[in-house]
Order: sequence, then C-alpha cells, then structure tokens
Amino acid sequence: MAEGLNYITTFSKIHFAPTNPKFENIKIEDIAHALSLLCRANGHFKHFFSVAQHSINCAREASACGCSKNVQLACLLHDASEAYLSDITRPLKAQLPEYVAIENDLQSMIYNKFLEEPLTEEDYLEIKRIDDAMLFYEFVELMDEKLFSVEPKIESLPSIKVSDFGVVESQFLSEFDSLTTGVINNYFPDKPFLSVGIDGCAGKWAVVALSEHGFEIALHKNITEICEKYGNAHSVIIDMPIGLVESDKEIRPDQILRKNLKGKASSVFNTPCRQAVYASGYSAAIAENQKVLNLKITPLSNAIIPKIKEIDTFLRDNPNWKNRLVESHPEYCFALLNGGTPISQNKQTPEGVNTRLILLSKYYADSYRVIERFQKLVPKMAKTPDDVLDALALAIIGAIGLRFGFTTLPEKPSKDSAGLYMQIVGANILASR
Repeated sequence: MAEGLNYITTFSKIHFAPTNPKFENIKIEDIAHALSLLCRANGHFKHFFSVAQHSINCAREASACGCSKNVQLACLLHDASEAYLSDITRPLKAQLPEYVAIENDLQSMIYNKFLEEPLTEEDYLEIKRIDDAMLFYEFVELMDEKLFSVEPKIESLPSIKVSDFGVVESQFLSEFDSLTTGVINNYFPDKPFLSVGIDGCAGKWAVVALSEHGFEIALHKNITEICEKYGNAHSVIIDMPIGLVESDKEIRPDQILRKNLKGKASSVFNTPCRQAVYASGYSAAIAENQKVLNLKITPLSNAIIPKIKEIDTFLRDNPNWKNRLVESHPEYCFALLNGGTPISQNKQTPEGVNTRLILLSKYYADSYRVIERFQKLVPKMAKTPDDVLDALALAIIGAIGLRFGFTTLPEKPSKDSAGLYMQIVGANILASR
C-alpha cells in the first residue's frame, strides 16, 4: 500500500478501507480468492493449507451435524474478514484489542450482507465448536500435535490435503452458491427428478445419480444391477456404444461426433460391428469387422467389447429399457457445457481434472463433493477420478436435458436391427442460459 493510502486493492480492483469498510464493497469473489491464498497456522504447517479449505471443512461439518443452512453459511464465512485484514495468530490477537474490535465489526458486516437472518448465541457457540474441532484435526494431521486433551467428535471427513488454490477458490464459491441458492440450481428441473450417469470403471461401472435431494455415487458389477436400482430414473445416460451396425450401409454417429470434438477426436473409438462384438476372441473380432466394415479393430476398441456386448445383450433382453438407456460421450458433454469448445487438457492429469471440475461446478455446486466422496469410496483411484468425473458429466447433461430438452447427434438418428437408436445424446445448453 502506497504511503498515505488508507485502503487495500482487492482482487476485483476495489479500493477497500479495512478500518472504514463499506457494505457494497464486500464481494464474495474477493473473499474466496484471498482466503484460498492465505495459509493457516501462519505458514507453519507441513504443507500449504488455506483458510478457504478450513472454511469449507467447517461448512461441511455443520452440514453433517444437521445445522441450518444459515449456520452452514456462517461457518463458511466465519474467517471472511481475514480476506481484508489477513490472519493474526491467536496469542498475538489477544494482545490487540483494537484489532479485535475492527475484526468483529467487519465480520458482523459480512454476516449481515450474506446471512438470511441474525445468528443466535447458540449459533455462535456451535460455529466456535466446529472451528475448534477443525483446528484440532488440522494440527493432528499437519503438526503432529493435539491441541486439546479431549478429542472433539466430528461427523464429517475433512479434507486436509494439498489442493490447487484455483480449485479451492472455485470450490469455495460453489459451496457459497449451494448454500445461498440451493444445491439444485436453475439448470436442473424445478420438480422431483432422478438423472443417472454411468461410466466403465476398473472392470465395474461407476454411477453418479443426481436428484432434488442431492447425489449418490456407487460402483456396480453389471448393468442389470444398475437398471434394477434406478428403474424409476427419468434420465439414464451411459458412456458406451448403443446401437450396432451389421453392414457398411448402416452408419453410427462416431464420425459426426469426431467433427464436434475438434482437438479431442482421438477420444472417440471406432465401434465394432455387432458380428465382431459377439465373435469369440480378438482375432475373430478383427476378421468379422474387416469383413463387414473393412475396418480394423484397435486394441482400445477391443478392450471395451465385453462392456459393449453386456449393454447390447441387456437391451435386447429387456425391451422396456430400449432407447431409455441411451448413449453419450463425456468429452462431448464437457464441450457442450463449455460453450461448444472441447477441453484440451488430458482428464487423467491433475490439470485436466481441475479444469473439468471447475466447469461442472458452474452447473452443479456439489461437483467437488461428488469427487471427494468417490475418492474416499475408492482410495486407490483418488489421483485419477476421471471415470466418476465422466459419470457426473453425463448425469448433469441428463438433468439439464430433463429441464430444457435433449439433443442428438445426428439430429435424426437411425435405428439398428434391434431397434436401438444409434445416437449421441446431449442437452439444450443454450436454452438453459
């Protein structure tokens, strides 16, 4: 700050006077950005752990404890004044009564701006209890020290890992949106719904189900199990070819999908013909596909033949699911959500995961929680949650489609000999904006 100036310049380029704050100058974007870059414990932890991460954990603990949305939001914002004042350690703060008064006034102004109703004395005690509980577990994990003789009981599983600050900033804003506008946002149906996304995962199927009540995730052994569980779903979309050609006169949407995924066309595999799918072994499948389509089968296409066969067999044996369980492609879903532009980063890299998560969270505020719950469900896949990320994208597209209408590639799809539409399903994203 230049000599003589009584303000700081915030991330959004507002001149903010910490000792004379103005209500209209408090911006949630500035709070989220600054707190994501402020380290807890004055920087003495084993690794960087931000005030924003702590605040998110507090809000989620309040949710797990059954606290009101107002208290959950207060937990998220309980350190928001630090975005403008910075953090001061507890021993020093106790010696600075004037600072404490400034902090209390600013924090009260922040609460008044964002909370729907004033906090009660009981609310403040609960926020303090949760704050201290999160502090205890942060010190256990990051300082190998127990601050209190009695270990506090918590209901949630706080994340204390290293996270990219940009992801944390977006996560903080998503949490704020969730608590101020509701988990189900304006992109989703305004009536009861159930949208299911399915993607192959480690020999099983990863499933994300979204509804007006929230979300659930699971790994299932087979498609029959999934369809039995979600028989009442309004949308069920899977990342697996549906509708198989049996001659070179029939056309699947693979090529038109590639044209819509410029830069990511390699993510679209050639779908084998039905004769190849039901052939006995790779060599026989290659021969059948060469004979029918005059095309080779790549090892990548061959690897998913068992799942293609599983889906095709299920749909032919269960006509009530025909053209109800439908096909899409996750990268096409991401492109639709991204204004028509495919995401170039590899989804198996941290950068690719983060980019997709930030995008998904704009449509569904709990996207980060979906991934975190999957990582706890399948710890060995914590670093590469791309399968559940894909399933989430399919479920989000399904939810948007239920409200604003579905689209298909091609616009008028044809059916195969089993009566299955050969199509890639999308949603009318433009109508949702």
